[in-house]
Amino acid sequence: MNYQKHPRDTYITVYGRKPVIELLEMEDVSIAKVLIAIKSKGDIIKDILNLCKKKGIEPSWVSPEEVSRISKNPNQDQGIAADVVAPGMDNAQQYFENFDQTKSNEAWLALDGVTTPANVGMIIRTAAALGLGVILPLKGSSKINPLVVKASAGVVFKSRILKCDTLSQALKTAKKQGFSVYGLAGEEGKNIYHQEFKNNAIFVMGNETEGVSEQHREIMDGWLTIPMISGIESLNVACAATVVASEWMRRNGKIKS
Repeated sequence: MNYQKHPRDTYITVYGRKPVIELLEMEDVSIAKVLIAIKSKGDIIKDILNLCKKKGIEPSWVSPEEVSRISKNPNQDQGIAADVVAPGMDNAQQYFENFDQTKSNEAWLALDGVTTPANVGMIIRTAAALGLGVILPLKGSSKINPLVVKASAGVVFKSRILKCDTLSQALKTAKKQGFSVYGLAGEEGKNIYHQEFKNNAIFVMGNETEGVSEQHREIMDGWLTIPMISGIESLNVACAATVVASEWMRRNGKIKS
C-alpha cells in the first residue's frame, strides 16, 4: 500500500458504560482514548476510572456533545466512548484502488443489507477464523456497535474489515483489479461445491430475508447456492457465510479436505 489511512479508518468506537467496561477488561486490545462526559457520576464510572488507571489510560473529560460526536449515537452512549486501535481496518475504495494484483488467494465476505448486529458480529468472527476479510458498507448494513462487538467475542478488533459508503462502488473497483464477485442465491445459483473460484474473490452475503439486492445483481460474475436436504430452503446469513468461508479455505490448502 502506498497511501496513508485516514485516522478514522484505524479505530473502532465502542460506546456505553457496560460495553466500555467490558472493553477495558480485555487484555489483548489497544485503546487509543477514552472520553467521558463531564459530570458523569456513579459506581460504574468509578469502575471505569479504576480500569483506566490499571491500563495506564488517562481518560478525557469532555462535553456530552463531544462524546456523541465520536459515538454517533447520543441516545445510547451514556456519556462515554472509547476508540480502539483496529490495525486490520481500512477504507475499501482506497484498498482496492491500491491493490497489488500480484497477490493471489485473497477473499472477502461483502455484506449487502445485513442489518442484524448479531449476524454481522458472527460473520466477522467466522471470516477471521477462516482467513477472509469483511466488506462492511456504512449504509444499509449494521454498523460496528456494542452488539456486533459482543457477537464477535472481541474478534472484531483483530479482523480485516473494509469500510465503504456504498457496496456497489467497492465491488466495481475490486473487479477492475481482477477480483471476481459471487452472489449467494437460491436455486438459480451453481452448487458451491462444484463451482470454481478465481484466485481473488468476493462473496456477497445478502439481506437476511431478501438476499442480494437488485442494485447489486448486475455486478455479480456468478451465483452460488448451498445444497440442502430435509426440506430446508435457506440458512441464516451467518451460517451461510460460514459454509462459504470454509469451502474457500478448504480449496486454498489451509485445511485438508
